[in-house]
Amino acid sequence: MKIKQKIVPAAKYALKCPYNMNAEYITVHNTYNDASAMNEVKYMISNNNSTSFHVAVDDIEAVQGIPFNRNAWHAGDSNGNGNRKSIGIEICYSKSGGERYKKAEENAVILITQMLKERGWGIERVKQHYDWSKKNCPHRIRDEKRWDSFLNRIKAEMNKKVEINKGDNEMLKFSSNTFKNEMVTFLENAHKRGLLSSHSWINQAKEGKLSKDDAISLIVTIMNRSEESK
Repeated sequence: MKIKQKIVPAAKYALKCPYNMNAEYITVHNTYNDASAMNEVKYMISNNNSTSFHVAVDDIEAVQGIPFNRNAWHAGDSNGNGNRKSIGIEICYSKSGGERYKKAEENAVILITQMLKERGWGIERVKQHYDWSKKNCPHRIRDEKRWDSFLNRIKAEMNKKVEINKGDNEMLKFSSNTFKNEMVTFLENAHKRGLLSSHSWINQAKEGKLSKDDAISLIVTIMNRSEESK
């Protein structure tokens, strides 16, 4: 799923995302209102309170407001692992529910699956806001007692992707070390700019374990995110 970028200005980093972060978890939230993903992010980056999150997802798109290599104040646990080591995902339209919310939640399943796969993470990395500070969030999923089924949908999506990717996907072969080093440098620069979420792709390129399909997908993703951030 393509993530549109509407990144908070660097001048507000001290308020919204003051610390560098190597994420270890993904935290799921419900917004408890009926704003779109873009409006959620626009409001978050424009106001002057510290509350922040990384991505909002609705029935149409996912919008990123905080770089993945910066922390955000979304988990209510002060300087605990929720705020300092997890990526906050807000699922929109949860106040009224209905078809828009159902589609937003399905898009969240796809987005979270994508993020887990990018990082080589398992389902145990996905947390509720509740896990960090006992707040009843994601409220709609919790009130409807669907957290386990939500995780199972992510598991099913992950397994489905694995089946699709089975087959003869050859490893990327470089004709010289120069080209290999260029690819590694390209990925490292993208990671520093927050355009590439996981450092594992860089390690795979260095070790010659990057497939052709993954290399193409990475290049397209980085170029798209670079254009969107201009």
